[in-house]
Amino acid sequence: MRTLGKVFISHSSKDKVFVDRLVSDLQAKEISVWYDKFDLTIGESIPGKINEGIAAAKYFIIVLSPDAVSSPWVREELNAALMKQIASKGTFLIPVLLQDCSIPPLLSHRKHADFRDDYDAGLQELLTVWRKDFDAAQRLGKRTVSPWPNLAVADEEFVYLHSTRFDKFFRMSCELSWTAETTIDHVVSVLELRWNKDVPELGMRWTFVYSLVFDDRKLLLDRTLAEAGVTSGSTLKLGIYGQYEDLYEKELRELWGGGKRYEIVGAMQYEQKLKAAMKARGALTQERLKEMVDSFFSFV
Repeated sequence: MRTLGKVFISHSSKDKVFVDRLVSDLQAKEISVWYDKFDLTIGESIPGKINEGIAAAKYFIIVLSPDAVSSPWVREELNAALMKQIASKGTFLIPVLLQDCSIPPLLSHRKHADFRDDYDAGLQELLTVWRKDFDAAQRLGKRTVSPWPNLAVADEEFVYLHSTRFDKFFRMSCELSWTAETTIDHVVSVLELRWNKDVPELGMRWTFVYSLVFDDRKLLLDRTLAEAGVTSGSTLKLGIYGQYEDLYEKELRELWGGGKRYEIVGAMQYEQKLKAAMKARGALTQERLKEMVDSFFSFV
C-alpha cells in the first residue's frame, strides 16, 4: 500500500508496546513512518529532530491515552502539527484512540481510528484514510493532497476539492447537508479567495463567480450536496470565472455622453490622458487576461 507522504507518530513513552506494533504493521504495508525509536540517534537534539520529523510528515498520528494527553511533549508536537495544517502546508491530523481519555478540544470533533476494543479493526480504519487519499490523487494525476486549513468543521464527512486555477487539491471537511451556495461561501472564506479585484494601474475592475462541478454537472446553488449525489470522499471541481470592467473605456464613454461635466479644454486633455493610458496598457489578449486572473490566486 502507498501513501502520499511520511507518517509521524506522536505518543507517550508509556504506550511504546502499542506503538511498536502499530509501526511494525504500517511498515509491513510499505508505509514510511517517522518514529523516534528509529529516527533518533545518540547525541542528536531531540526537539530539533522531532520538529524536522513533523515538518517532513504528510500525516500526523497522535496516539490518545491518559498518559499521552498529560504529556508536555505530546502537546508540543500536537501544537506544531495544528499550526502546519492551518497554514495549509500539508499535515493531516489523525487521532488514534488507544484508551478512554480526555481528548484535547481541537481534536474532539475529528474523526479517529478506534483501537480500544479491536486492534485489527482500528488498523483497517486507519489504512482506509490513506487509501482514499491515494486513490483520489491518482484519479486526477496528483502527487499530493492538501489538508483543509480549517479545523472548526468536523471531518466525519469530507470531499476532495480540485481547482486547476490555483492547482490545489484539498481534502475538505464539510457537511453533506450544506447547499452548494453554503459550500462555496465556506471555500471562499477559508481560502480567502476574492469576489472582486481592482487593478488601478491598468484601469480594470474584476469580479469573480465560483461554482462547484460534480460528475461534469454544475451544482445548483440551492441544492444540498447530498441531493446532488455527492457522498463523503467524492471529488468536486471548483470553477472560477472572472469578468472585468474596463474603467478607461467607461471614463471615455462618460466623458462626452453625460454623467460627468468638464470644460471642453479639460475634457480633451483628459481624453488624451485616457487614450495614452490605454495605449501604455497594451492589448488585452485572452492569454494576457488568463495570466492576470491566475496571478490573483497565486497566494492560495
